[in-house]
Amino acid sequence: MISFRTEKHQFIIDHCREKKVLDIGCVNHTLEATTRPEWLHGKLREVAKSLVGLDYEETIVKKLQDKGWNIIVSDAQNFNITKKYPLGFDVIVVSDVIEHLVNPGAFLSCVRKHLAPGGILLLTTPHAYGLAFFLEVVLLGEENINDDHTMTFSRKNIYWLLEKCGLQVKEFYWLIQDSSKSQTGLWEKLQRRMLFFLQYLVAKVRVEFSKEMIVIAMDKPTKK
Repeated sequence: MISFRTEKHQFIIDHCREKKVLDIGCVNHTLEATTRPEWLHGKLREVAKSLVGLDYEETIVKKLQDKGWNIIVSDAQNFNITKKYPLGFDVIVVSDVIEHLVNPGAFLSCVRKHLAPGGILLLTTPHAYGLAFFLEVVLLGEENINDDHTMTFSRKNIYWLLEKCGLQVKEFYWLIQDSSKSQTGLWEKLQRRMLFFLQYLVAKVRVEFSKEMIVIAMDKPTKK
């Protein structure tokens, strides 16, 4: 199924209700981010049956552990918590993480080992050919991306990467978000709001210009 979404966090939250969830990259870079009401990991704890976080930001994770959060310090590209959680997870959330990694294949192989039978990987990532990136290249000469990003994906190559790592796509959604809500300045809010409406209108005509992607994947059945 391929369709169009405008709200990322609510989509993720709805898929995690009453599920055993592993949230990878849950810290969201800074300790300050974990104090905001929109912190995704905090919202997941309100709805999940059980919740485990995983992040490599050791200092921040230890502070959160002291506050009672169940978060493990580990590199997402090389982790194994199957001894502690042998039954795996119903949902593994990977929201805006894979584009930061240097070895996405190793990461997805680790994820696959931690899926419960019938469990899903719920992955979000920027779309390499989104309208915003296209306009930035035309107007600025290059895309304006987070300095920590190592790559961007198209729908085709994220499909192939998952396939080669033993996973198969169950659902796919294009995503455009209104990021004006996260801005404090009036001018910044207005700019983000205008960009959202522009992308929304274009996506109604050509959905492949959407800024982000949501992919739901499962372990590929073993051939008999």
